[in-house]
Amino acid sequence: MKAASVHELGLEHPLVVEDVPDPQAGPGQVLVSVRSAGVNPLEISIRSGENPRSKGIPRPFICGSDIAGEVEAVGEGVEGIKAGDRVWGRSVTGGYAEKGVLPADATGILPEGMSFQEGASLPIPLVTAWNALVIKAETGPGETVLVQGGAGGVGHLAIQLARRMGCRVLATVSSGEKGDFCLKAGADAVINYREEDVAARVMEETGGRGVEAIVENAALDNLAADLSLVAVNGRVVIVGTGTGKEGEIIFPVRAAMGRDARVIALSSGHLTPHLPGIIRRLAPLLEGGAIRPHIGKEFPLEAAGEAHELVLSGKFLGKVVLMV
Repeated sequence: MKAASVHELGLEHPLVVEDVPDPQAGPGQVLVSVRSAGVNPLEISIRSGENPRSKGIPRPFICGSDIAGEVEAVGEGVEGIKAGDRVWGRSVTGGYAEKGVLPADATGILPEGMSFQEGASLPIPLVTAWNALVIKAETGPGETVLVQGGAGGVGHLAIQLARRMGCRVLATVSSGEKGDFCLKAGADAVINYREEDVAARVMEETGGRGVEAIVENAALDNLAADLSLVAVNGRVVIVGTGTGKEGEIIFPVRAAMGRDARVIALSSGHLTPHLPGIIRRLAPLLEGGAIRPHIGKEFPLEAAGEAHELVLSGKFLGKVVLMV
């Protein structure tokens, strides 16, 4: 099969599209003929060599993880999934490839009417949004949520999920186009951080109280400011450092204490034991159309490197995917 592989760490080294051996489904696994693969900041970070995980992965390795496609075969002990089913999930053999392997108990069934491109947009982004809002922030009806970076892959799904949970949603954006996009996704108000004072708008929108929860996609840029935006007992959930950004910041301890705030960093990779339950709870939201990914741009597998460049630029709406 063809796959886009990382042979050398560093974005200056191109992804290599090459023939590699087909994977096989082991016990409790399903083999998927991939139709689309999601492009996430995570694999760009790993490819760059700046991610702590990078050096622990033997090279070459197939880039990415998020896939959607049709089940080709099932391994021993698999029940409830059969050949021909349309599915989505995180491949344990890499995502940018013509075939991938999913753990059967963490495989989602793609609803009728949802495309493979939309399915490939779900695994990391939607599970991350769920982790942030439901598990970490424990957000409830009537609370106000601020999504920092509302027009991205995680952001636009977090907006939809928060609205479904009965929250009022604010979103920050970098342009009018992205603002309109977030409003269509369900945000009650958008704040263009390049043109407005974010803190002033947040306080205006909340009557001076601040927001109960923040989904933070760019912590290296925003974390210090976040602690002036949360209400007393507010929660800031860090889901990203900012695409293409690594490093450290000074943590404003006194500001956090003054708000009695919780700052929570997450990695959805630690959710593996809980994925079957999460996927079951997400299924009715997807089937009913309450959550729908937006595809901003599609690339062929051979242009995976160009897809990475677009994600790093931030000049897109929603999700970037590969067609395999």
